[in-house]
Amino acid sequence: MEKENIKEKGDTAAVYEVSYLLLPSLAIEQVPAKASSLKEMLTSAGGLVISDENPVLIDLAYPMTKVVSTIRHKVTTGYFGWVKFEMSREINTEGIVAVKKALDADDSILRYLIVNTVRENTLLTGKMKLQKEDRRREDEEGSTDAPKEASPEELDKSIEDLVIA
Repeated sequence: MEKENIKEKGDTAAVYEVSYLLLPSLAIEQVPAKASSLKEMLTSAGGLVISDENPVLIDLAYPMTKVVSTIRHKVTTGYFGWVKFEMSREINTEGIVAVKKALDADDSILRYLIVNTVRENTLLTGKMKLQKEDRRREDEEGSTDAPKEASPEELDKSIEDLVIA
């Protein structure tokens, strides 16, 4: 219904992606509930969820700290997830500010990032195997074109041509 409202107004919608890290101290049962509450918060701010990925536990590249009610938590793992959503340009500024305030106020979120993106799927699927096959063909073709051994007479002639008299 919100999508219809966005189209009726004649606005073009801006597409955003929120990626977030949840604290590993959350129980495994609480993680999907937290992800759904984040999606509800986005829709209440005027966004329309396009796609998302449930948070998964990952190792962090470096230790991070989060202060929660005067207690410093140092973590080396976190639940990483993301949500892609669109928001009408009419409510764009106020909506993004509301999303940012809600994410800042949530003590279970270690870090988050909001980026402007496109609607299409931007996930990488892997390298194409065609490139490796092309390299193999070039190597095979190169091995058949090995230089011929020159006779001693040809070598002497080329040396004489190079020597300046």
